[in-house]
Amino acid sequence: MSAVVELTSALIAARSPNPPGDERAAAAVAAEALPVTARVIARAPERPNLLATFDVGPGGRHLVLCGHIDTKPVGGAGWSVDPFSATVDGDRLYGLGATDMKGAVAAMIVAARDLDLPRGRLSLLLVADEENGAAYGARYVAGEIEADAIVIGEPCGVKDDFDRLPLVSRGIARFRAVVRGEQGHSSLAAGPENAGVGAARAVVALADGPPLAAPPNPHGLAGWELTLNPALRYDGGVGYGVLPAAVAALCEVRLLPGTEREAVSAALQARLDGAALEWDEIDWLEGTAVDPGDPVAGAVRRSAATVLGSAPPDAVFPGTTDATWLTVAAPTLPAWGPGLLSRAHAADEWVSTAALETSVELYRELAKEFCAG
Repeated sequence: MSAVVELTSALIAARSPNPPGDERAAAAVAAEALPVTARVIARAPERPNLLATFDVGPGGRHLVLCGHIDTKPVGGAGWSVDPFSATVDGDRLYGLGATDMKGAVAAMIVAARDLDLPRGRLSLLLVADEENGAAYGARYVAGEIEADAIVIGEPCGVKDDFDRLPLVSRGIARFRAVVRGEQGHSSLAAGPENAGVGAARAVVALADGPPLAAPPNPHGLAGWELTLNPALRYDGGVGYGVLPAAVAALCEVRLLPGTEREAVSAALQARLDGAALEWDEIDWLEGTAVDPGDPVAGAVRRSAATVLGSAPPDAVFPGTTDATWLTVAAPTLPAWGPGLLSRAHAADEWVSTAALETSVELYRELAKEFCAG
């Protein structure tokens, strides 16, 4: 078993589902594997972030490779293998976090070992709490970072590993769509309006509307669109026999840089055609973008051409990443890591072992290209 596959397997076995959120086991595995002592930055003891810096020589630029060490919970996904016991079957390494994104974290650590740079500085930033708001992770540590560029190792593949170069990270608007009724006895035919039925009608109206209008796409990037998911969970009600006083549907819109709050709100209200509904906004996180001509984008393209034979096309990353928080520190590329996003948060998550090996070479070559500049 290669070093990167072995380390990915150890990280998978170090459970870190979030919520509830406790990354100590995964951080301990990563810290043990690092060739230098990492600085621990923690808002709470059970939520450690690690920052390891490799000073090579005077001059050059400072690159930060960033990965999160938490995962989503298993939830209701029906796995055919133990999600916390890494299973290798041919080229596939199965396990919770294999793609999102313990495989990339392992590749970053292995790439940093015996790194031969003429000058510059490389840091690894391994963060907690990416999967549940980043209050203990990137959002907390962003002010501690000084760099010329940051590259996050989220899975960037759509159909194949490394077939896209995401320059944009979509933001997210989280909100609760609340329909209120009057609590009462459910046996009465002439009873009050059922808030649950009202919520269902509202969700269908939201889902069946036309696509949301996206802001202008300045660089013609693939994947430039807003998406709406209007019923991720329902809250409310007492149970059998009782008409609910209120039912809420948890909804989200994935945003692009330049998306206007008022335009999104107006578009959603138009779908409801005057239906009584309250909006309870939870989060509005802006999307981020790296200019196609930025030095880090050029360094990724050149290193990709060296390792892969050609550079992939520029694109939009569908998800929301820690770039939201880290872009205040430096231009932040939201996704350059092994795996396909479609495998994340799902049953039998897996990453290609060959892609893990390729990731090590890509990160090494990227460090050479960028740091020596």
